[in-house]
Amino acid sequence: MDKGYSMNLVCEDEFGAYSGVRPEFLKKFVSKENNPNFEVYDSRDNYNRFIAVKSSRIPNDQDLAKGKYGIDFNRAKPSLQEALQYGAELPHVKWVGDISFAASNQEEYERKSAVWDSFYSYIWGETPQIVWVAPHSGNVNRVPDDILPFPKLWIDAFTAGVAAWCAFNNKSKESKRVMIAVHGTGHLGAVLNLGDFGVVDNNKMDAVARKLAKKYRERVQFLADEFKQDYIIKTTKILEHIINISGTLNPEELSHISKDDSATVGLYVKGLKQYGQEIREYTFTEFKDALQRLSKIEVPAISNNYLYTARHVGELLKLSEKIEYGLLHSALLIECSKLYMTRDPELVADIILDVKKELFG
Repeated sequence: MDKGYSMNLVCEDEFGAYSGVRPEFLKKFVSKENNPNFEVYDSRDNYNRFIAVKSSRIPNDQDLAKGKYGIDFNRAKPSLQEALQYGAELPHVKWVGDISFAASNQEEYERKSAVWDSFYSYIWGETPQIVWVAPHSGNVNRVPDDILPFPKLWIDAFTAGVAAWCAFNNKSKESKRVMIAVHGTGHLGAVLNLGDFGVVDNNKMDAVARKLAKKYRERVQFLADEFKQDYIIKTTKILEHIINISGTLNPEELSHISKDDSATVGLYVKGLKQYGQEIREYTFTEFKDALQRLSKIEVPAISNNYLYTARHVGELLKLSEKIEYGLLHSALLIECSKLYMTRDPELVADIILDVKKELFG
């Protein structure tokens, strides 16, 4: 596969940012929506919907004149007051955990609010479909600075290509409406990390994870060394940046300086623990030593609710309420290794399709 063109169904740049579908995809799908922020396509048999985001997830990474906004579609729509307060804090923060976008005035708020509403109008519904969505597949063009030193790492690289491949190759005649959100992670976990959004039976998810971990164990190991080396290099750079700026790598101490950095280091600690490496003192040397010990450890194919449960996001999006109203049957978050999506997207898609089959038929 040519890097950046996942199975020739969509266009993605060298960083994995989505910009549109290719003619091959349109043999089975028709356009439902195409705007500067996201695109929607339905399969001709109407059993699969593909939604990919083109705009940045970073709030002030936008082109207002072109109607291309900084929106995190994996968060709740803010009130006007919340969006204005968020806008007033920029560019000195990079993230507000619970809300989707910032605004400088009411007009800007209403324009962004309409885009958020439109996006979710394609997810909620009563038609039986698998809604394959890549909420963070858009490009990030913000210039590097101390707040966001590695902007391109905030793209969920090649998620749109993998989601499109799944939509294109899902052969089931669906009887339920399910949202499957495909994300990318650079953190140390499995190739696929499942999250239940607070709405999926965890016993069933555990059983599926165990079954598929065995099935894909050998295929996963072909890229295991590259995956770990890539993680070591990128994580070391980020840890160096954090300690140079903040003077600490202790998540509790960082929470008073930068909640984003605190969460990032917390995920590093959690990922290393999954690989048998305990961090206790939070020194840079301790992290480096733990990273170097990863070389002989096997990469798991799939894990359930270890790194990302998505339960808080499920609450923000009121998924239980949508299910109660009959606008959705279920939802699943899948955080995929960016390295594996870049180097072997077909493997990632194969595992996802098996997860979908096992959980939803």
